[in-house]
Amino acid sequence: MSTALSWTTARRIALRAQGMGRSRRTEIPSRAVSRRSLQATVERTHLLQIDSVNIFERAHHLPVFTRSGSWDTAVLDRHSRPGPSRLVREALAHEATFASHEVHSLLDFRRRAAATKDWGEVREAAASTPQLFSRIYGALEELGPSSASAVSRHLGDTERGEGWGWRRTSSQWAVEYLFRAGGLDCVGRSSQFERLYVPAEDPGSWLVDRGVGPEGGALESQDGRAGTVDAESHDRDASILALMGLAAKSLGIAEVSSLADYFRISVRDARTAVDQLLAEDVITPVLVDHPAGPREMMLHRDAPSPSPLRTAALVSPFDPIVFHRPRLSRLFDVEYRIGIYTPAAQRATGYYALLFLLGDVFPARVDLKADRARGVLEVRGTFREELPHLPSRQRPADGAVVEALLGELERAVIWQGLDRIEVRTGPGTGALSTELAAVCATRGVGV
Repeated sequence: MSTALSWTTARRIALRAQGMGRSRRTEIPSRAVSRRSLQATVERTHLLQIDSVNIFERAHHLPVFTRSGSWDTAVLDRHSRPGPSRLVREALAHEATFASHEVHSLLDFRRRAAATKDWGEVREAAASTPQLFSRIYGALEELGPSSASAVSRHLGDTERGEGWGWRRTSSQWAVEYLFRAGGLDCVGRSSQFERLYVPAEDPGSWLVDRGVGPEGGALESQDGRAGTVDAESHDRDASILALMGLAAKSLGIAEVSSLADYFRISVRDARTAVDQLLAEDVITPVLVDHPAGPREMMLHRDAPSPSPLRTAALVSPFDPIVFHRPRLSRLFDVEYRIGIYTPAAQRATGYYALLFLLGDVFPARVDLKADRARGVLEVRGTFREELPHLPSRQRPADGAVVEALLGELERAVIWQGLDRIEVRTGPGTGALSTELAAVCATRGVGV
């Protein structure tokens, strides 16, 4: 019979497993301390999902702030570059992410699959342009870290084809192929947030075997690979099992679908790995007592104690705590849809609302913009979460939410190097905006 856990216990385990509950800094510390904060976060999450939106702060910078408070984000740039001090590498783990070395290595099976996939555009380009790949490597050796578009221009390749959508040149398709297949490494981003590539120090053997490298220019066929299929399948299964184990520990307690989503493993493969993790007693099935009915989840054997959390923090919609929306709904009672992709007139909670965590619940979300030219943190909307299943006794009062949120906004102002807070009020700005504006005015921190 499965062990029964309360909904509150499950939420606390989930948050503590992700590194929440520690004290958080207000002042920006030294680079050495910031590096330790980055390392501590990645040890818990294994990845930082990358996003280009910079209206407040980029999504891959926020998880460290959420867990440790203010930090020097330049540390991430420094420690994502090749060298002995490298902490993370860009990989396709959960979308585009900065991943730990362990995760990057375990994803070799995904890069191998990308290498052997029939990329029509790349195959056509390789056939029509002899030594295409060696020319790309040569361009990167000559240019240094460069975007796919810069490589394409350097090679004189400007034909983007017809239609709409991903209208790339042949060279750009080939660069993307080489990155996804492990032949190129990403070492940063341009001012337009394009990946900057260099030749990988450790290109996968699957690329070398196919003649795709600085000295090769063609994609070979798949014939003659039967002898390696069994070994590759074993490596793939072992890697998926290891990734699922990391996801289970990082989440603490989760449904199978959430475990699968963490590294974007198919549910079919995830269930096979879960069966083995269950057999090895790495995870245990538990029933979480939820008002909508019991939910079966998997509890990791090293799950942290469900002690109460005394924390208040802004959480990115791409943070591993919440990036699987069904988990956010079932475990935290929050329905979230990001406003970026919604027409302005249809947005209910702003353009890029961050969730606000207080204790073990998300009682509000806030739509922020860092206006760096004016030195102002604009609070463009402050919205109360409905939390339809949460008992009223567990919902913090509006006044407590506003007080805690203001403290977090003051921390954000310092982290972002701003001077003051500006709270919008009126129609469409949310039920908490007027009270937040009043408290800001009383404290002398708002305009």
